[in-house]
Amino acid sequence: MKMVLLGMLLWGQWAMPVQAFAEDAEEQPARQQSMNASYRQQLLALADADQKIRAEIRGAVTAQQLQANQGAAKEMAMRLVASQRENQAALSRLIDQFGFPDIPSVGEEGAHAGFLIAQHSTDRAFRDDFLQKMQAAAQRGAYSTADLALFIDRNLIMSGKPQRYGTQRRADGSLFELENPAELKKRRAEAGLPEEEDSVRGH
Repeated sequence: MKMVLLGMLLWGQWAMPVQAFAEDAEEQPARQQSMNASYRQQLLALADADQKIRAEIRGAVTAQQLQANQGAAKEMAMRLVASQRENQAALSRLIDQFGFPDIPSVGEEGAHAGFLIAQHSTDRAFRDDFLQKMQAAAQRGAYSTADLALFIDRNLIMSGKPQRYGTQRRADGSLFELENPAELKKRRAEAGLPEEEDSVRGH
């Protein structure tokens, strides 16, 4: 795993958007009745495990220390990749069993948990397939357009391409390269992202 990729997966930041769900709040009770609570809980547990290993690594070593110690970087990368593969395999099994985790099936938190696990995968084929399903769900109002934009940007950056919505930041807070910066404001508005990036969080 390249150092820039390891750094992004551990310390990368993005703008915290206001959640942009296409559905009306009045539809929430009906959605909750059809939600698969067991599926949701399993997704939340996977996402919790995904975040914990990152917190452990970030607490044990700094980005600067990894940059200076390639041996430590390799060890951390192996731990991270092993965890991601386990989580991806578990997510794949859940999707095979229950279907894609959109908002109607697992709720907003469950859908976001599935997104967190998938966007940390280093398997491009898996990410591309998950992205297609996200896009289809968003088109029918069953997925957060903000999470979709974040996933698109993460997928582009991990594929060595410029990001589209300006959501992905390096550990030092600087934005990764942008696709057609002049159109950024318009693209963010279309995705339901705020115009100003006044809050960031690590993932």
